[in-house]
Amino acid sequence: MTKYLLAVSGGVDSMVLLDMVATNYHGFREKYLSGAQFPADFVVAHYDHGIRGKVSAEDAEFVRQQCRNYGVTVQCGCGKLTAATGEAVARQCRYDFFRRVAEAIARDDEPVYLVTAHHRDDLLETIALNIVRGTGWRGLAPMNQPRVLRPLLDIAKAELVSYAIEHGLTWREDQTNDSPRYLRNRLRALLASRSPADKAKLTRLYERQKHLRRQIEQELEHYCARHSTRDKQGRLVLRRYDLIMLPADVAIEILRRLTKGWLTRPQLGQLLLFIKVGKPSKQLSWKRLNVRLDVRRVYFYPEM
Repeated sequence: MTKYLLAVSGGVDSMVLLDMVATNYHGFREKYLSGAQFPADFVVAHYDHGIRGKVSAEDAEFVRQQCRNYGVTVQCGCGKLTAATGEAVARQCRYDFFRRVAEAIARDDEPVYLVTAHHRDDLLETIALNIVRGTGWRGLAPMNQPRVLRPLLDIAKAELVSYAIEHGLTWREDQTNDSPRYLRNRLRALLASRSPADKAKLTRLYERQKHLRRQIEQELEHYCARHSTRDKQGRLVLRRYDLIMLPADVAIEILRRLTKGWLTRPQLGQLLLFIKVGKPSKQLSWKRLNVRLDVRRVYFYPEM
């Protein structure tokens, strides 16, 4: 049985998501969640970073109470981050918690899907943020992780607030969302001042890049299927020559796919150099991956 993990912070976006799922608003579960049954097929996950002290704890208790009202199971996690913690670290801690909960509730090899309340404004903010930071092609078509569902992505923030008011929902406000300390918040304010036409241009850019990303991912999948095999030990095997002869950027994208996104861009560059010049019998290891070489082949296998 497929399980769904609802990421609920207690803010208006995630409370609308929870209500739409619980009430099956306009066939919401059939449209986005394969007709899953509520509450049996759902678990709510809430992560308290600890950044805002007592207020964070109050957010967690609010989510627990709301889940009791809806009759759905909730799993809460708590971190010990500080106000100086960057957005990327906080996000990683949050998603690490979601992954642990997903692993705990998985049954019989059935997938667990994370469902988030990201909406259209979040999408445009993320694209703008990636552009400012100097993104690659993936950054123009973000929010594309496997087993992560974002059913509100075509809905504007204002529409979610209207839904919440109309349906009498309550929610928590995160004051850090207004702090100019964070680049995302500054970009949010900038985007809010832009015309609908400007936002539409950014949306069209996203749609074009999403289509291109889908095509690139398909080509990468086809390449990996043609050029990789499994040996008797279950290791993934490729010919070193095949990777060495590719343009470096293409080879790195193939390695990214083969290693399931476990490695950063610098680590992928290190791996490609290792494949090019490493001596036979040498090994390169990371927390979740080992790579070995012989004269002609490269072997990938998870570290146990």
